[in-house]
Amino acid sequence: MYSYLDTSKVQEFAMDKSQMLTLALTFQDSLEKDLNSLRSALAQRDAEPVQRLLHSLKGYGTFLSGPELSQQVIQLEAMCRTTPLSELVIEIAKVLPSLQSLLSEVGHWIDADLKTAT
Repeated sequence: MYSYLDTSKVQEFAMDKSQMLTLALTFQDSLEKDLNSLRSALAQRDAEPVQRLLHSLKGYGTFLSGPELSQQVIQLEAMCRTTPLSELVIEIAKVLPSLQSLLSEVGHWIDADLKTAT
């Protein structure tokens, strides 16, 4: 049903639909803010916030995103520690549409499955 969202992972953390809704809403808010901040940091070529934001995305993305997207973010975050940002901008920019799609899928999941069930 979803290309980037893996709802089975959050079900392992949540006790019920209400708790899943809370986690999903928190994730949605954080992802939206982090994506905006990441775009801004990339535009300014500011390496420290880019690494921090990728670290944040790595942390909470691993329990809601599928393995391919999760692995991409993990690899980019690791590369940020050793590779100049100028060499990573294109690779990071390539993953932004997938993260935006993940955000859209989380919103759909909240509206279609979680809000109606609570």
